[in-house]
Formats: sequence, C-alpha cells, structure tokens
Amino acid sequence: MRLFLDACAIIYLVESYQQQGQQTRRLVAEALQDKTPLFVSTLSFLECRISPLRKRNDELLAKYHQFFKLPNVQLVQLTEDVINIATDLRVNYSNALRTPDALQLACALKANANRFLTGDKKLSVIQEIQVLIV
Repeated sequence: MRLFLDACAIIYLVESYQQQGQQTRRLVAEALQDKTPLFVSTLSFLECRISPLRKRNDELLAKYHQFFKLPNVQLVQLTEDVINIATDLRVNYSNALRTPDALQLACALKANANRFLTGDKKLSVIQEIQVLIV
C-alpha cells in the first residue's frame, strides 16, 4: 500500500483520540508494517503548523516536526508537474475540488500513491486514486 495523508489525516493522527484519529493510526500502522513510505505534501507541512504557531503551542509543534521527520515519511514537493496535474483535476472536478484539495491529490498522484487518506467526504468522487475517508 502506498498511502498519501491529506493534512486533515495528519492532524487526526497527531491530535485526535476520537474515532477519526484511531482509524488514521490503524491505517498508518498498516502502511508502516508493510514497510512502505507514507507520502505527505509540503502543503500539509504548512497547514499542520498553522494552529500550533497561532496558539504558541511548542509541544504540539514539536509533535508535527517529529512526524514529518520520520524515516518512512516522504515529502512531496509542489513542482510544476504537480501544478499541471492539479490544474487538470480542478478542470475535471470543478464542483468537488478547491485548489488546496487538487494540490494534495496531485501530490499523491505524482508520488504514485494508490490510496489517499482524508476526512473530506466530498473527495470521494475522485476516480484517479482510491480515496479513504476517516
């Protein structure tokens, strides 16, 4: 399994002890057990840092930095190829996708991930990759 984590999935993983966090931790554990990389985008790195920085929560910020530095976590950059894929997605799914969602999905596709983990139900219409909703 080549799993890509949307920003909200990373937030569930790090912060949530509710059902969404538990489901996310289970799926991430399965991926790690298969010794496959977890893919995340540089956009997620930005999004996950905003709340801890606003709240001046250094402990939570450190947890995010620790996650992004895990050996199995591969950071997908927002390259020109990613932008082109995201543009196509926005055109093809104009009613379902906002630009940040298209960028996340494009990063997942660029990384050849076969699963996209998110909490965003509206992304279930995407056909290019299996979308898992937690």
